Amino acid sequence: MIRAFWCAVLLLVIAGVWFVSQPSTSLRVDEVDEVESSTSSEIATDPATDPAIESSNDPVPSAPLQTEANAPTPPPPDIDLLGEDGVVLAPKIPTKSRTLLTDTRLPNEVITRLDDRTVELDGRFRVTGSGTEADPSRISWELLTSAIAYIDPAQHALTAPPWVRLLNGTTIELSGYYSSAVQVGETKNLLLTLNRWDGCCIGLPPTPFDAIDITLREPLPMRGLHLTRFGTFRGRLIVEPFEAAGYLLSLYRLEDATFETK
Repeated sequence: MIRAFWCAVLLLVIAGVWFVSQPSTSLRVDEVDEVESSTSSEIATDPATDPAIESSNDPVPSAPLQTEANAPTPPPPDIDLLGEDGVVLAPKIPTKSRTLLTDTRLPNEVITRLDDRTVELDGRFRVTGSGTEADPSRISWELLTSAIAYIDPAQHALTAPPWVRLLNGTTIELSGYYSSAVQVGETKNLLLTLNRWDGCCIGLPPTPFDAIDITLREPLPMRGLHLTRFGTFRGRLIVEPFEAAGYLLSLYRLEDATFETK
């Protein structure tokens, strides 16, 4: 058995030596180049008999090169970002106008007194309190958000409805979610909103109709991150639309405010 194995190995070695000793039939790279050059020279067309080659000696008109002088001038941009020309600093984006409501009544014409401390405004918003610091008016967010149907700076409509103007300068009391612009230990400036919102990803972003800028009488401690802060505030309500470039930025402010309860 071992002899047969070594005989087979010897035969494989002899076959390999014989295969290596045979001349290779493949062409070298330089030989391939010579064959291709000789073939191309044989099939080349005689310039004396080929009319296409004779006509190639004639001058061929070439298209004029486009230089910077005759290149088309690109249209000027619609936005002058740097403001160097004093033209436009922002594009005018066409917006679809919405239908606004109007109310020409005076503020005292929308009041219906129910008792000594309770009135009804516009027949739908009930308010308790006399509007003083000792007895503030307790209002609802529904009353404040009703102004959205009457105000649109894009249509030059900045007059709040009469029942909202009636509260201007009075002391009110309102509950909502409050937050600061940045993370601080304490602050005198807050944003009171109808909906929960932490400035990032929780809740609904506020609008000028469901948010109030608060200036506190005393600093309020602010601790923790992403906390749900809900409380009741009391202060003097200022109804004053503030707009820029056709956008309403704020409508309500609460000045000299105090934090009543959580």
